[in-house]
Amino acid sequence: MSLTLDWLKKYQWPATLLTGHPLAIAHRGASDYAPENTLKAFQTAADLCSEMWELDVRLSADGVCVVSHDDNLTRVAGRGLKVSEATWAEINSLRLPEGQHIPRLEEVIELAAHTGCGLYIEIKGEGAGPVAWRLLQEAGFTFATLASFCVPWMHELRALGCKYPLGVLVPAGAEPMAYLDGLDAEIVHLCWRDASAAPHELLTPELLAKLADTQIVIWDEDRAAVLDGLWGKPLLGICSNRPELLKPYPAGQPIEIVCHRGANWLAPENTLEAARICLDQRFQYVELDVRTTKDGALVVVHDANLLRTTGFNGLVIDHTFEEIQTLDAGGWFRDGAAGYRVPTLVDFLALARGKAGVYIEIKHADPAALLKVVNDAGMLDTVFFWGADIDGLRWLRAQSDDILLMAPRWLYGTVSEAANAYNAQIIEFDVEKDDPDQLSGELEQCRELGLRSMIFSKRRGWNDLVDCLSHAPDMVNLDHPDRFKILAAYPLVRQHFARVIP
Repeated sequence: MSLTLDWLKKYQWPATLLTGHPLAIAHRGASDYAPENTLKAFQTAADLCSEMWELDVRLSADGVCVVSHDDNLTRVAGRGLKVSEATWAEINSLRLPEGQHIPRLEEVIELAAHTGCGLYIEIKGEGAGPVAWRLLQEAGFTFATLASFCVPWMHELRALGCKYPLGVLVPAGAEPMAYLDGLDAEIVHLCWRDASAAPHELLTPELLAKLADTQIVIWDEDRAAVLDGLWGKPLLGICSNRPELLKPYPAGQPIEIVCHRGANWLAPENTLEAARICLDQRFQYVELDVRTTKDGALVVVHDANLLRTTGFNGLVIDHTFEEIQTLDAGGWFRDGAAGYRVPTLVDFLALARGKAGVYIEIKHADPAALLKVVNDAGMLDTVFFWGADIDGLRWLRAQSDDILLMAPRWLYGTVSEAANAYNAQIIEFDVEKDDPDQLSGELEQCRELGLRSMIFSKRRGWNDLVDCLSHAPDMVNLDHPDRFKILAAYPLVRQHFARVIP
């Protein structure tokens, strides 16, 4: 069953969900980027424009509806306390990584109402369903569904008169209609991630025909090939620990997106993980900074001093690559990112090759050494360069007219001066440094001169990104490409969230 306005009205879900795309359902929140089932994970999911959050609920010994996947809290909290045997006071005293705590359902409902997100509540414990239903009603919160692997619990809710859409999670190997056991469920949630190497192929026309009268939700998924196989299916939603993947940047968009230091608000800047998040969303370029170690290795790191991003107080140029490789480049960012390393340029290019281009900012590196690495990777046509060393850029230009170079507009008196400094093909306009009143005219000058224009912005506000989009540059270099992606390619999703998320 495709999502329709009548269906949304029946269950009092927002009409703005009629976007033509499966709903992005953040699995236990954006749980790859924050501790699962915590307020931080749910807020991160909202910031990534996930329409719904999947969460798990159980009852404590004193009847509080607790948001936790496991009954035993050892895995998430490091203590063998059981939700079903502990009081809320005992559970609430536990502290999770990143300053988080195990929330009550009421807290999550309040946050969901504030952010405009819906709740996909999986009932994990006996008796939690009726309590969750009551809490939703008391809060006047309608954008929700209640679901469980345990079909008798769903029968109980239906018999009690629950008017929320009910869902059944179907394990791998089970025939969905038989598993429903006669329940008139509105949602069938196929938990088939591990059913095969290509679980999307199990969604045959015959199966979809059998489920034509229900909405279908798909297992937690982050594999590009499987997601490609799911697009176009009649699905209510797809779950993922990485919900940003559920709205990839479509091919053919007129504006190419450059990710400044990678996905630097989701992962430690300039790491392979920060790049991978961008590549998986199918952005066109990843920006990185290159420096040289004491023994001549080219490494990807922004600052001359390693202190900010590794905790080690020392200069890159004073230490060997082997020494720098022992440093933790992720722990400074958040607890869950500890263990990432400072990558080499070679490793970075190998990751990006065939998937995206790379913008190399030359912080401290021999242009000849850089050029050799890029040539060896076979990526000269998908890499562009800039650096403060103008002589180095002029040396690169002297090697070939085909090498792609960028020039910042703010360093020069005019667009023409910027382009002519070393025959740059790309002119970057910085929203903090360039005159906004001249921007439209100067982007037009770029078009007349056959130059590509790029707007650089670290801002995340919708209105700021609308400004970037309205100027129609050839490229944008952003700290928040995930937001610009929604604005440029999924405007109806943006309409839903712009009302509540600044």
